[in-house]
Amino acid sequence: MHGPVPAPAPHRPPARGTVLALRVLFVAATVLSLGFLGWAAMLRAAIVQRRPLGWWLFAGQLALFIGTSVLIVSFPETDWRTNLGVALLLLQIAGVVAYYLVVDLRVARLQPAGPVPPTYPAGPFPHPYAPPGGAFPPHAPRYAQETQPYAAAPPGPAP
Repeated sequence: MHGPVPAPAPHRPPARGTVLALRVLFVAATVLSLGFLGWAAMLRAAIVQRRPLGWWLFAGQLALFIGTSVLIVSFPETDWRTNLGVALLLLQIAGVVAYYLVVDLRVARLQPAGPVPPTYPAGPFPHPYAPPGGAFPPHAPRYAQETQPYAAAPPGPAP
């Protein structure tokens, strides 16, 4: 009841096969959907990176994709602006894939290789209500009866 609080379980990084499968999945989804699912790779990169830059790049990628999509469908197929939109879309796909792989590989490299063993402070744990010296005074009996050993009850009539 008054012992040390158990430490939370250490963070275990995902298995190597899981990370590799996620990389293949997000890159393939971005390339095979012609950039329509590029937002998913950028979202994963922002979540894994945990920095404001990732979220800004995610929003920028989403806005750029919407802009290039509107540019592509707004003009005839033979117009130079459609060709520019397709070129921008292809560059965007390459940029999303490269950025996602760089962020994911960097995060995987910075994580520890195996599970981290928990560390505990050395020495006995202090009691939360201990006096400033850290030790309680010796136990003093509250009643005089506590100091005498138990004895057999004298025989006699029951009350």
